[in-house]
Amino acid sequence: MRSTVLAIGTILSALTLGAGPVRAEPDPGKKACVVEARRLCPMEMKSMSRKKVEACMIQKIDQTSATCHAAMLRIKAEREATRR
Repeated sequence: MRSTVLAIGTILSALTLGAGPVRAEPDPGKKACVVEARRLCPMEMKSMSRKKVEACMIQKIDQTSATCHAAMLRIKAEREATRR
């Protein structure tokens, strides 16, 4: 159980921080997105796949809070930039 919680925390940290540098200040999107990912994307959360969780959350972005929405828009922009 502890390893599952740790893995989910790691996935969601990566989800809200993206692939960018580690930030000194806490990202307010992290806490918002953790709760919302559990609610909106439970199967993807269980899969422990950061990419699946991100894709699900981006797909359901209109159902997220303003804080999580902003974090997901950053991730979406980063994904689109790497595809070019």
